[in-house]
Amino acid sequence: MKTRNLIKAALVTAALTQSSLVHAAEVSFDVGFVTLQDLNITQVSALSFGQNVFGTASTTCTITPTFTTTTNTGAVTDAEITDGTSGAGCLTVSTSTSNNFSGIYVINGEPGQNINLTIDSVTATDFNFSPTISAVDDTDTYSNALTIAQDSSTAVTLDSTSGNLNIVIGGTVTIGSTALTANTSYTEQFNITATY
Repeated sequence: MKTRNLIKAALVTAALTQSSLVHAAEVSFDVGFVTLQDLNITQVSALSFGQNVFGTASTTCTITPTFTTTTNTGAVTDAEITDGTSGAGCLTVSTSTSNNFSGIYVINGEPGQNINLTIDSVTATDFNFSPTISAVDDTDTYSNALTIAQDSSTAVTLDSTSGNLNIVIGGTVTIGSTALTANTSYTEQFNITATY
């Protein structure tokens, strides 16, 4: 009898174990992602003071870009920027849309994403450069362009559709303590850095 009870108990246990296996399920599911598109910076127009700088020691020359209209949107072009040169260190060139002294650049990345933008000043032997910076996406009107401080990381948002941010750069060059040679090209580089 005892053996019979043990066999019955074993059969019940086996049946319960089999029954619980029938009610279990295991399913595999995907985990994945799509990487963000790279940030790209392209030049639309180069920043240049032209052949207007005297090169006199310790003098300055300034380009002050302004938008010709505050109601436009979209990519910024030379025709939408008026600028000229002024200061003791250069010829005074009256503001005009045909001067094209200001630099225009486009940052492109993942639409609607925040980025950190830094635009560096330049400290060099021949001259220093202190940029003035405006930034506007493709959807916003130019009247809402942000002023970006030099040498400082600033949080900005890329356009929600195109992923673009338009950058307009002017600024001031300050000649060093030694006068520069006449009719000679002088060039330094400034950095535009954008990170997610």
